[in-house]
Amino acid sequence: MSTWRRALTAVAVLSMLAAGCAIGADDAPRDIDRGVADVNGPQIANQGAAATGSGRIFLLAPEVPGLPTRLESVARNAQGDARAVLAALLAGPNAIERATQLRTALPAGLRVIDVILRAGGVLAVDISPELLTLSGDGLIAALAQLVFTVSAIPGIDSLQLTVNGETVQWPSSNGELTSRPLTVYDYPGWDPSSQPAYPGMPNVT
Repeated sequence: MSTWRRALTAVAVLSMLAAGCAIGADDAPRDIDRGVADVNGPQIANQGAAATGSGRIFLLAPEVPGLPTRLESVARNAQGDARAVLAALLAGPNAIERATQLRTALPAGLRVIDVILRAGGVLAVDISPELLTLSGDGLIAALAQLVFTVSAIPGIDSLQLTVNGETVQWPSSNGELTSRPLTVYDYPGWDPSSQPAYPGMPNVT
C-alpha cells in the first residue's frame, strides 16, 4: 500500500473513533440519573452551626483510652428555644468541632415532629423513627445527648421522648428500660464534669 493510501486509511479510522466517542444530543428532555450526576453537589451530614451564643448542646467528646465515653457541651445561638436547641443538636458538630474529634451518636435524617412543654418541667418531644435504628451503647449515647441538651434549657428537667406519637421504652445507662420521662440522673457518668480529661496517674510505690 502506498504512503498516501496508508495516511488516508489512518485518517478514516481516527474519524470513526472520534464519532464513536462523541456525545450526541437527545431528541427530547430526559431525567438525569441521580447516581450519575448530582446537581446539588455532595451532601455532607452534620453541618453544625457556629459555636456562638449562650445556648448549649451536648456532643460526644473525643475518645480517651481507658475512660468511658462522655459528653462535651458546646455553644449554640438557641438559648431558651427548645425547637431551636434540638435543631442545633440534630445538625451535629460543625467543621471545627469535627476537626477536634467531637461527634454525635444521633443518626442522619432524624427529625423533630413536635415539641410541647408540659407541667413539672417535662419537655415532650416526638421524633421520627430513625433513632430506633440504634441499639446498645450507640442508643444510650444518643439518648444522653438528647437528655443533657434539653435539660440545659431553663425550666426543663426531663425529656418525654416518643416516636411518631408512640410511647417507647428507652434504656438508661445501666440498660434498664423505662417509659417515664428521662433525666440526667438516668445517665450518670456522661456529664462532662463527672470525669477527668485524661486517665489518672498510676500510684508510684
